[in-house]
Amino acid sequence: MNRALLYLWFVLLKRRGLHGIRGLRRPTSLIGFAAWVFFLCVLFHYRDEAVFAQLVRRESLIGGAMIMLGGSLFMGFLQRGLVFEPPDVEFLFTSPFTQRQIVVYRLLPNYLYALVQGLVFLALFASHLKHPLLTAVCMMLFQVACFHLATGAAIFGGTISEQAHVRVRWMMLGVYFVMAALYLRVAWDLKVVPSFMSSPLTQLFFYPAATLSDIGTEPVLREWMLRRTNTGAFPARALWESASYLGVFAGSAVASFWLLLKLRANIFETSLATTTRKAERRVRLQQGRSLAVANESRFRSARLPKGSLFHGVGAIVWKHLIVASRSKRELVLAGAFTLIYTGFLAALRGLLHHLMSAGGELPAPQVADFDRGLLAMLCFLAFFMQRTFPFDFRRDGHHLVGFRTLPISPFALALAEITVPTAFCLAFQAFGVLALMIFGGFDGRVLLYLLFGFPAVALALNGVWNLHYLLAATKRAGGKPGSASPVEVLMVAVLSFLIFYPAGWVGLQIGRYTFGSYSEPLAFGGWLLIQYSVDFLLVLMLAKLVQRFEVSRDSQ
Repeated sequence: MNRALLYLWFVLLKRRGLHGIRGLRRPTSLIGFAAWVFFLCVLFHYRDEAVFAQLVRRESLIGGAMIMLGGSLFMGFLQRGLVFEPPDVEFLFTSPFTQRQIVVYRLLPNYLYALVQGLVFLALFASHLKHPLLTAVCMMLFQVACFHLATGAAIFGGTISEQAHVRVRWMMLGVYFVMAALYLRVAWDLKVVPSFMSSPLTQLFFYPAATLSDIGTEPVLREWMLRRTNTGAFPARALWESASYLGVFAGSAVASFWLLLKLRANIFETSLATTTRKAERRVRLQQGRSLAVANESRFRSARLPKGSLFHGVGAIVWKHLIVASRSKRELVLAGAFTLIYTGFLAALRGLLHHLMSAGGELPAPQVADFDRGLLAMLCFLAFFMQRTFPFDFRRDGHHLVGFRTLPISPFALALAEITVPTAFCLAFQAFGVLALMIFGGFDGRVLLYLLFGFPAVALALNGVWNLHYLLAATKRAGGKPGSASPVEVLMVAVLSFLIFYPAGWVGLQIGRYTFGSYSEPLAFGGWLLIQYSVDFLLVLMLAKLVQRFEVSRDSQ
């Protein structure tokens, strides 16, 4: 390691630390820092609870290691080159530093992160480990090895063609799916592969190859995993076995570092392209523009709609539908996430009905409460989906002034802007409801709750994030910096939950002071009335901000 680079990293680290401390004078930064400190203090206070012991079981540690290793390789491969700060590129690439020295300089922040992560792990889980210090050191070394592999994958990914990169990426996803299915089957006895895939008729197409179910139920593999998944994080063995654990993890870190330095690839061109791409992405994010830069030349002009529904303000809705149809990547990612999320919920419901059909006894009210809990978890799908469907004001940052010249009211414009992402959220949630209904229908009253409750939640979430975007756009139009800091994003995420507090409080109060069979419908009706009122106020605020944006733009 070059001493000049080490000194440069230390000076930059100290400067960033002092800048972060001075930034605590701002209320938003102070609130965000206090929120993280409070969260860590709560975790440390409840570190002796049983749930923390479940997280350091052998099954959980093996699963976490698989996620860390696979995620590091995949994210590094997607990066296609090392990412530097633009000033670092100008200094490092024009100075007499070797490629190995630059790679080690790039790894220094990762080493510091691994050290901090290991100390936090030790503080939270020390009471549940038989060898806490050894486990924390092994975890740090494993994290370091993951960083080495991610860096090597990033360098290798930048040296191959785009076509080969796409093929290898899909091959990696297929391998990860098989590994995850085997792990869940062997370690947790969860069957991810559908039953028809392991039927004799399906096996005829792959004869004489073994199927995934055969591998997962292989006695040798199952016995080996059961021997490796005993209770406790590290069983009490001899001193030489503890040293062997440490030697294995240290050897993996050293071996991965040696392989990384042995890579014969030019990192300068790929790193320059990746750094430029990341810098442009950051600028577009600060300006409120779309992060995806589409090739407009491959799209033809869409036909004008024939229905009267898409005339007038409905043309805004039609425009966003066209944009959504051309954003296939966002839709595919949202569909994959929905399949994974709803598949997990459907597996829980199927497991419950399987246990009940096998002779398990569970009162009907508890089964209904379990189904309501699954539907509540499905309601949380909108919290993740609304960021995936930015077909609203977040795509129209440069057209707001032009939209204000249209003969439509600001309220109608705001409502039309958030219609498409809300509809997409509801469509994906409806898919989840259908997946859950495969293992049994829901009560008609529950379906009625979903019909009126899900739109209220989706409207509120999309309204909050569009409100955040318009506030930043108004600041930028007035000549003020409007970049979205991580603290601001955290505060918006917190507001996404607090926006449901008034309706939830009213619903709880109604349910507390009413009795009988009408208590639940009255509580839900009160929640629905207040929540839709809050959604209406959010749309009014969006309309007002559109007007403020026009005034601020004209004042420049």
